[in-house]
Amino acid sequence: MPMRQTNYVALLLLITICGGLISGVSSLHVTSTPPLVDVPVYSMATLNPPDKTGGTNGGSTTNMNILTYATPVSVRPDRVWALGLYKGTLSHENFSRTRTCILQLLTAKHIPLVRLLGGSSGNDLDKRQECSKLAPELAWRESSSSSSGDPSTICKNSEQQPQILPDCAYYLKLTAIGDIVDGGSHDVVICKVEEMLVTDHSNEAMRQEHLSTAKLRELGIITEQGRVAE
Repeated sequence: MPMRQTNYVALLLLITICGGLISGVSSLHVTSTPPLVDVPVYSMATLNPPDKTGGTNGGSTTNMNILTYATPVSVRPDRVWALGLYKGTLSHENFSRTRTCILQLLTAKHIPLVRLLGGSSGNDLDKRQECSKLAPELAWRESSSSSSGDPSTICKNSEQQPQILPDCAYYLKLTAIGDIVDGGSHDVVICKVEEMLVTDHSNEAMRQEHLSTAKLRELGIITEQGRVAE
């Protein structure tokens, strides 16, 4: 092929490629629909105010919710996580007061509890009692025992800790560092990981696929907006 014809073909190919790129860019448009992401599902355990009745030995009761806005953001010198806490909830109130929580990574075992923990308020009902009715094998347990191999070792001091769900894949004891940041519908809190804890059965739990928002959407438990489906 003559040199001039070769250059002509190369020029046409370049124009075609550039035209495709320009066309691809020009097809972009603004949308109000966020990406549908798949993230782990946690339950955050916090201590209720002392004036809420039902605590053992005069202590505070526990509240739990469903939380999906949770992610690690740093590993050195401390492990640091960021949480998004929905405003106007008992969990938000409790964390703002105590600045600490136990974050529990859920597994498929905990699916029966998601609607209750994420779709109702601890101000309106006793979530602990209702969870025991729904799934007796997932009854909340104390996190202040010193039994070997028990996730209760998450508490190394004498201060009362929230109760926990059994058979979670992971337990993280978090403490807020710095100020709570107003993020609109949610407040953002930066937390130091005080302890990471697993149980003797965690290998079995970790072999299960940890619970995810995609799984909950598939089961019709939450909507694409992340709310508990009615």
